[in-house]
Amino acid sequence: MKRKTQRIAAIVIAVLVSFSMIGTAAFGYFYGNFTPSSANPPSAPTLSAGEQFKLQKSQVQALEAQVKANPEDAALQLNLANAYFDLAISAQGTAPEEISTDFGKAIAGYQIVLKTKKDIEVLVDMATAAFYAGQDDLAEKSFQQALAEQPKFFNTLYNYGVFLAQAKKDNAGAIRLWQQALAAEPSNPRATDLKALIQQAQQAAKPSP
Repeated sequence: MKRKTQRIAAIVIAVLVSFSMIGTAAFGYFYGNFTPSSANPPSAPTLSAGEQFKLQKSQVQALEAQVKANPEDAALQLNLANAYFDLAISAQGTAPEEISTDFGKAIAGYQIVLKTKKDIEVLVDMATAAFYAGQDDLAEKSFQQALAEQPKFFNTLYNYGVFLAQAKKDNAGAIRLWQQALAAEPSNPRATDLKALIQQAQQAAKPSP
């Protein structure tokens, strides 16, 4: 799905640029794709980072109003959680003080959705948001749950590997998961990125001379 590809892209760019930045709020380029029905924003290249952030914030506020009016609508709850996730990514360059709060609201939204239906993609998104928010225990528990439910799901293997490499400094564990992801989906569009990550992790794991 497109949204999942974007979330993986955000992770892989961060890691490729600075693989050793363990525990820092380093994010990749954000590609927004949520457009409210009442707005016709200019194309992304014409927006500055600040303008993009303000636009996304207004979209989040519109979704919050919709959810308040329709609290039982699971699709709206998921849209709001995704919007908060994307807002947190966008905030890294304009409002870093809001990152943790926005990821926290994304996590809360995903948890609401997961109470009513099991969805491996939502579970992985929640785990990834928890990782970015510094909630490592929740991130690891959720990644492990996703892995138990679908051992060959590419996004779980990919993102859990990034978590192990960055949060746990477990390069060997990360490499193992990434290799499983390649074996499961060798033609996945992110296979080249994974190979680059594996090479970087292997280099990082080598003892210093």
